[in-house]
Amino acid sequence: MKITNITNNENVQQLIAHCDRDSFISVNGHIFPATFEPYIQRIQEFEVFEDDIWVCSFLKSGTTWTQEMVWCLENNLDYKTSREVDLDERMVFFEFSSILDKTLQKQVPDSIERAKQAKRPRIIKSHLPYDLLPRQLAEKQPRIIHISRNIRDVCVSLFHHHRLLEKFRASFELMAKLFVRGVMIYYGPIDLYLESFYKGNHDKNRILFLTYEGMKKDQKREILRVNTFLGHELSKDALDTLSEHLSFENFKNTPSLNKERRIKLSDKISTVSKGEGVFIRKGIVGDWKSYFNDELIKEFNDLSERIKENTGLEYELE
Repeated sequence: MKITNITNNENVQQLIAHCDRDSFISVNGHIFPATFEPYIQRIQEFEVFEDDIWVCSFLKSGTTWTQEMVWCLENNLDYKTSREVDLDERMVFFEFSSILDKTLQKQVPDSIERAKQAKRPRIIKSHLPYDLLPRQLAEKQPRIIHISRNIRDVCVSLFHHHRLLEKFRASFELMAKLFVRGVMIYYGPIDLYLESFYKGNHDKNRILFLTYEGMKKDQKREILRVNTFLGHELSKDALDTLSEHLSFENFKNTPSLNKERRIKLSDKISTVSKGEGVFIRKGIVGDWKSYFNDELIKEFNDLSERIKENTGLEYELE
């Protein structure tokens, strides 16, 4: 594993100038805050079980939507608990502690330890690229559900995410240009991330690949695909009820799903300022059209072509 300090990189310096982080590393080409480094060995050596279910994605790709679907299917459609208990409590965000700043790391339970202690069968969320996930995934072969999204809408959603949770203070245009160059606060570059899942040597038959656009186009079809992958049965009435539960309006108005409590904690602890916006924002395909100029469209087209060439992925843009 190759770990390099990239804090002095010109593009990284632009990022640092507009956020609360002050040092960054590259791990196998993937960018993380330097706070990630002490967790790498624990992540790599984490014990995996065959009955685990991993929900994986690049962030802002429909992860919360997919998490809630999987949790409901695995827990007999227990909507009462879903409403009463935060999704972040019901399902562990595996590497969460590793990407927090040092102040927040002291305030929240260690996420890797939480994953270790979770009741089996565990449902674990991660945004890590495949090559940085625990080594035992290849041996134990748990089920993995992966969701991705067109990179233009990911970038717009990530911009608002960073303004909300990272107190990011730059313009969208600068954020988008850094995004194309693979520079972001964590997990970038997105093309390298996607290649890790779609192009790697691992057995892709044990991974169910979803797209945000496919979910928006026919949510019930995608619920049934996930349900079959998990080995459950689902009646038509149950499918209708779950589809309604997973609607955007329900997510936006349900505190256990919209990250309301997590955002309040972040704002309370922040030494700089409160974040701007909300976690569940619009939930549409094509929001990028309100943000992109011709120059950005060209740059993102070039990046999309590279992704298509290396992974076969091609997304609907509206």
